Amino acid sequence: MSNKILNFSINHKDIVKCKDFTNNVVNQTYNRFKKKINERKKRIFFGKLGETIFFNYLISLNKKINNDDMFKIFIGENNADNFDFKTIDNQTIDIKTAYENFHNRIVIPEDQFENNKAKDFYVGIKIFYNDKTAKIYGYTSKKNLLLNKKQNFGEGYAYWEYLNSLSNIEFLIKKI
Repeated sequence: MSNKILNFSINHKDIVKCKDFTNNVVNQTYNRFKKKINERKKRIFFGKLGETIFFNYLISLNKKINNDDMFKIFIGENNADNFDFKTIDNQTIDIKTAYENFHNRIVIPEDQFENNKAKDFYVGIKIFYNDKTAKIYGYTSKKNLLLNKKQNFGEGYAYWEYLNSLSNIEFLIKKI
């Protein structure tokens, strides 16, 4: 269980940058759940905002992170980034962002996890948009997600972990 949840303010500049990215990429992304455009935009926006919050946190710790591809548009529904961040020993990290009041877990759809697509680590962030704040709850590993087994939360089977059960992010930060 995470014993240190980190709190952050969300700045206006990052919101604008993530909204611009969302508007530019929405028609190029995979519509996994066959959602309408506004729902897709919301998911892309909050996902990118979660990545930005984590990046800003790493920079605040003086980590040398290359974010050249962070706002890159991968043309075509089948193209996407392979990971969000890497550790110093090249293990992959994906950021999973919760943003609705009822979101209490990170969820990784099975098509993003199986067939050698799983990342080594997953970071859980929850955004409280009306307050312009976010919390980094911690992280989990591919191994831990496999122990939970996949479950259907209404949009198909996914691997998951409760936000409040994530491991202390400081342990993962030492690897970056």
